[in-house]
Amino acid sequence: MNKILLVAVALSLQSCLYDHTDNIEELGSNYYYMGDGRESQILLSRNEKRGGGQTIVPEEVTHYDFNSEYIIARSIQDRYSKEIKFWIIDKRQGTQPLPLDSIEFNKELEKLNLDLKLQPRK
Repeated sequence: MNKILLVAVALSLQSCLYDHTDNIEELGSNYYYMGDGRESQILLSRNEKRGGGQTIVPEEVTHYDFNSEYIIARSIQDRYSKEIKFWIIDKRQGTQPLPLDSIEFNKELEKLNLDLKLQPRK
C-alpha cells in the first residue's frame, strides 16, 4: 500500500512541475530568452537545440527588447541587494557584454542610435 501511495504522490508532484522550456523566446542569431521564475536569463546557443547554452545575461532578466542586430536587457544581479544592471548585446560580434549602470546604458543607446525600449518580460 505504501508503494502505491508513493507512486501516486510522485506522479502528482511531477505533473505540477513548471517546464521552463515552455517560456522561450527566440531573439535571433541563436540568442534566446528563457524564463523560469527568478532564473530568467538570455542565452546563446551554439546549436539548434534550446534549453542550454552560454549565459549572456544572468538571472534575473526583468526587461528586454531586440532587433536584428542588438538585444538590450535589464536584470537584477543580486536578489538580496536588488542591484540592477543593464546590458547591450551586439549579436553580430557574439561577444560577452559587460554589465552597465543606467547612465552608461543610456549613453551607449544614444551613441549606437538604438531605438529599442526595455519591455517587461513575458
